[in-house]
Amino acid sequence: MIKSGHNRFSRTTSVVLISLCAACLDRIDIDTNLPLELPLTIEGFVSNEPGPYTVEINQSFDLESKSSIKAPISAEKVVISDDQGVSEELVEITKGVYQTNPNGIRGEVGRAYKIQVQLSDDRIYESIPDTLLEAGRIDKIYTVFREGKTANDASTYGFDVMIDPSANSEKNYRVMWKFKGTYQADTNPELKIKEGCGEVTCQGCNKCNYKPLCSGIRNISSVPGIERAVFVRMSPCECCTCWYNFFNPQPILSEGQLVEQGRFASQKVMYIPLDPWIFQHRIHAKVSQFTLTAQAFDFWTAVRDQKAAINSLFQPVTGKIRGNFVQKSGSPLAVEGVFYAAGVASEAMFIERDDVPRRVTIPAPGVAYEDSCLKLAPYSTNIKPDFWN
Repeated sequence: MIKSGHNRFSRTTSVVLISLCAACLDRIDIDTNLPLELPLTIEGFVSNEPGPYTVEINQSFDLESKSSIKAPISAEKVVISDDQGVSEELVEITKGVYQTNPNGIRGEVGRAYKIQVQLSDDRIYESIPDTLLEAGRIDKIYTVFREGKTANDASTYGFDVMIDPSANSEKNYRVMWKFKGTYQADTNPELKIKEGCGEVTCQGCNKCNYKPLCSGIRNISSVPGIERAVFVRMSPCECCTCWYNFFNPQPILSEGQLVEQGRFASQKVMYIPLDPWIFQHRIHAKVSQFTLTAQAFDFWTAVRDQKAAINSLFQPVTGKIRGNFVQKSGSPLAVEGVFYAAGVASEAMFIERDDVPRRVTIPAPGVAYEDSCLKLAPYSTNIKPDFWN
């Protein structure tokens, strides 16, 4: 029986909403030739952890004065350098996204870093140098299982991801925490009834396939048509199992949380609901602690406050967030964003299905997802992460 579009939507709504709401960047890529008169956004950082380091360059425009749509643009040259004369030109890996060599420049504590971005029209932008401070540490990462209630008095379950963090000294108390979760989910693209025709679907033939090509199943019938389709597995499935990333929805900062001897109070960094797709297998939970300078901390404080204002009925949006870029040459063009240095310490753990108390039943997906796992939720990949044992 063919499932309705409504059922297909309902079975993936929770995963999609969680992933979308948890994204750190409100970025939408638009493939268009925008004039170089819209504001630029430049984002990136360098740390004590190994590279590659990434810099993203976009043009942006306001959407109803509440959020921004960003379109990636290419630059003529992007160079990162420190105050000791060490520098490296970044390579564009996709449009508007630049990276250092994995074995290239690496952040060192005490050095100050900046980037210079040169556009095709010879406009040049440079970030104010930012000093890399010594990283603090995460003494412990753990979870707390929590039960809640909906407005209809239905029970909800999930895990709070908690950390016990410390600063490296009481002077370096400006800290930001970021969460990155990863889970695995399996789908059934081989069950899909109808898939559009491609130019080549099997062994060089021009035929309608009716299954996603990544499923490895091909229609070998000589007569196109679903009633005459003959499906044969020609290769392994490449889109049956995927891994998905999700993030904390806004910056978590250390304001007012420092206690004696450089230790912070226990900090909640994420809530993970007991979702049937997220808990199909296990969850990898990683928390990174960024020790920041005053200028970087002020920037992320402004980002957090604006995100909170967007979701508030009473707090007005405060306008543009001031970054740390200055224009060095060319006709004036507004630039936003930040390039900063951070001492980073990270800890990770797996949350297993066995961690759910036995009295609570882990829900299962109501029906199979009959399509590529790459379409189930954002931030997906069919390449197993190195840490996924």
